[in-house]
Amino acid sequence: MQTPQSNQINELNGKAIKKTIFGAGFIIAALYFLVTLSGFGYTFWQYSEMGGISWGWKIALIITHLLPFVIVPISMKVFYERADYLVSKGLSSPFALYLGLPFQMVAIAFEIGWHIQQHWFYQNDFTFLNFLFYAFLISSFALWADAFARNHLVDLLFVGSLIAISILYPLGASLDISAFKIPIYIALTIVFGFLTYRAYKVLRDWRIIFVPIFSVGVNLFFVFLLAQHQSNPVLNPLFHILHDLAGTEMGIIIFTYLVYINPRRQSQPVQQSKKADTLFISQ
Repeated sequence: MQTPQSNQINELNGKAIKKTIFGAGFIIAALYFLVTLSGFGYTFWQYSEMGGISWGWKIALIITHLLPFVIVPISMKVFYERADYLVSKGLSSPFALYLGLPFQMVAIAFEIGWHIQQHWFYQNDFTFLNFLFYAFLISSFALWADAFARNHLVDLLFVGSLIAISILYPLGASLDISAFKIPIYIALTIVFGFLTYRAYKVLRDWRIIFVPIFSVGVNLFFVFLLAQHQSNPVLNPLFHILHDLAGTEMGIIIFTYLVYINPRRQSQPVQQSKKADTLFISQ
């Protein structure tokens, strides 16, 4: 027996499935954006010295770091079109979900500036641009976690983590102790822990576990390898690319896919139930 609430959810499922995510307007905007992005890539190339890395690796690194500027706008479009549906499933704040995405692009912009300073040769040093990269990245995922379920005590934990990092990072820079970056990785793990649990409660999809596996686990695994090969002209760019491509970027792609596919996935049991009811009545 269908209740008014379940009927409303089914109706939202249907509307979400029928919505055209990537229509003509989005494609035209994407073409304009890709042209601009190509200009960015050319500028990054011109203002980056080789620094011991071959031009092939350098091109691959620039492309890898420009990919988020393609991935994130697609995610924005998906989240925007799925907003009503997600709210019906328990999403607390669509605005916080949207805001986290530009924060990620700002973080990547600071990261690119940091890598240009390093001539794209990754070194786990202390710089102002590196700090801003981590600050905006953690803030973006904290906004996502807050979007799915708001809790003032957890929000205070997120804010406290950012304050602790803001104090410890310059202290580590003055003492030149890389261990002072560990709180950054702890904060990322905490934020992703809450994000994974809260997103699962809304999406009800166990595959959400792959988001922290890639964005935290795979990411930090390659960061660890990078720390061991900071002077290798082949392994350094290779692990650098994998740290971004198979780490954070893969996590965002998986998250976006799960949000996109969720209405279709949730509608399957309803469709199967209707087929069963029809079969029963016909008998």
